Amino acid sequence: MSINRIYSDNAGLKEVLIVENDDVIASLIERFLNQKDYLVIDKVSKGEDAIKKAIRHLPKIIIMDVNLDGNINGITATKYITSLFNIPVIFISGDNIMKLPDDVASAGAACLLSKPFGAGDLCVNIEIALKNDALLKKSNNFAYNKTGILACQSISELDAYFLLDDMGRIIFMNPYAEHLINQDESRVLMNSINKFILFYDTKTHEPILDTYMNVVRESILFGGKTNIAIKTTKNGYKHASVRSMVVNDPFGNKVGTFFKIHFKSKGEIDVTGSKKR
Repeated sequence: MSINRIYSDNAGLKEVLIVENDDVIASLIERFLNQKDYLVIDKVSKGEDAIKKAIRHLPKIIIMDVNLDGNINGITATKYITSLFNIPVIFISGDNIMKLPDDVASAGAACLLSKPFGAGDLCVNIEIALKNDALLKKSNNFAYNKTGILACQSISELDAYFLLDDMGRIIFMNPYAEHLINQDESRVLMNSINKFILFYDTKTHEPILDTYMNVVRESILFGGKTNIAIKTTKNGYKHASVRSMVVNDPFGNKVGTFFKIHFKSKGEIDVTGSKKR
C-alpha cells in the first residue's frame, strides 16, 4: 500500500484502526463504527502493535486508548504515528482528565474522549478530525514526511531499519531488523539499541562501544558512516554502511531517529574494507 493513499481525497472507505486493551470496549467501538459505514481494519491492544499496523495499513484515523498493554503506551505510539504519517488519532481514556500525564497534550492527538461515550460522540469527533486533517493536507505548509515513506517501504526491504527514541531506545524495527537481532520483540522494544547491536571499526577491528552515540548520532552529523562492520564469526565481519534520519513532530521538534543498516555486497567493498567509489 502506498503512503500516498493517506494524502488522497479519493482514498475510498474511512478505514479505522482501534487500539484498546479492553476487548469488550474494542468490540463495542467496532460495532459503533460498522453501523456508520466505517471499516475497522484491525484491533490491537499494544502501542508497539499500533505502530506496526499504522505502518502496514495506513488507516485514515486511529482510535487510541491512552493506557495500553505492552511496552509502549498510547501516548508514545501516537507521538510517532502522528510524526511519521500525520494520521489523525483520537485518544480515549477512562481516567480523570486531570490525572492524565502531561505529555497527552503534546502527543499530537486530534482530541480526547472520556469513557463512557456514545456512538454519536465518537462519530462526530471522527468526522471533525478527518475534516481538519483534509484541510491541513491541502494547505501550502503541508509536506510529506520522507521518513514515514521509508518506514512503509522498510516492511519489504532487506536492510535493517530501527525507529529509536531520543534516548536510543527501540520503538519499531522492520522484519529484517528482527531477523538480525534474533530476539523476542518483547525483550527488545523500549530497550537501548546498544544492548543488541555492536559495530566494529573495519580499519582497527576495535569495537565501537556506544552504538547510539558513536554510530547513530554521528551518522546524523556526517550524513552516514561506512567503515564499520558487525562481527559474525571469530574472525569474520559483515561490512555495513549506516544512515540516520531525524524524525520531527508536526511542530518541527525532534522526537527520534530512523536508523538504517545496509550490509554491503562483495562488490561494494575493497580489500581495505572501505566502500568503493
